Amino acid sequence: MLPPQLLTFIAHKRRALMTIAGTVLLSSMLFTACSGFGGSGTTSPTSTATASSQSLTKLHWCNKPTILFRDEHAPVTVTTTSGTPATGTPATGTPVTGTPTASATASTPTPTPSAPTSVTDWSQVEPNLGFTVYLPKSLPTNTCLVSASGTFHDPIFGGSFSIGYLLPNHSSITLAEAPERSNSLSFQCSTSGSPAPKVPQASTTTPTASATATPLLLCTGVRSGTNIVFSAPGTEATLQQFFNNLQPNISWVPAS
Repeated sequence: MLPPQLLTFIAHKRRALMTIAGTVLLSSMLFTACSGFGGSGTTSPTSTATASSQSLTKLHWCNKPTILFRDEHAPVTVTTTSGTPATGTPATGTPVTGTPTASATASTPTPTPSAPTSVTDWSQVEPNLGFTVYLPKSLPTNTCLVSASGTFHDPIFGGSFSIGYLLPNHSSITLAEAPERSNSLSFQCSTSGSPAPKVPQASTTTPTASATATPLLLCTGVRSGTNIVFSAPGTEATLQQFFNNLQPNISWVPAS
């Protein structure tokens, strides 16, 4: 039978993964609902052509800038040592004269967690997340950033990071990341919702047959201690390529 501490740890990790997956699914549904899931359906997050893609800092916000992270202010463990004033009689038996010098005695303060606060400056968040964020180096031109959010200093989950984009065809891509202590999770995808429909081209002659829909997949994987969950349209093969191409420490805040 597993020790209670290990069972608690496993429960916390499962809860964290479920929270991340739920965040990705909810965000994806919100983004696609707002966008109407329209467009040609030909754009995918795996686009790599220089002429049709832009670095993340050159993308624009879909609406007003929305960066919001929650600092949970986890208490810091304080380690102190306490000294005991020396006592006793010298070997000669001669009483000690003068004022004895007492050794320093350090007190042990009890750390008190403060109330959570909101942080909107990414430069203050990134060093405190506790894991490396992986992002694509570029996305298709005319992609816009919807929002970025997360937590840090959480006493149970550590930190979390999520970010969402709307692609030019109005489908969405959402990533959520958190620390992972094991690299045992292999990359895998599953269908997460209704596929993104492709809009057939207008015709003045005969009606065009319905185009094949692009499936919306929820994929998970681990990169160097970071658990990554993302939702995007495409096939498992193309999204595997997208996952493999994610890079650490990518600047993502739009310049304007």
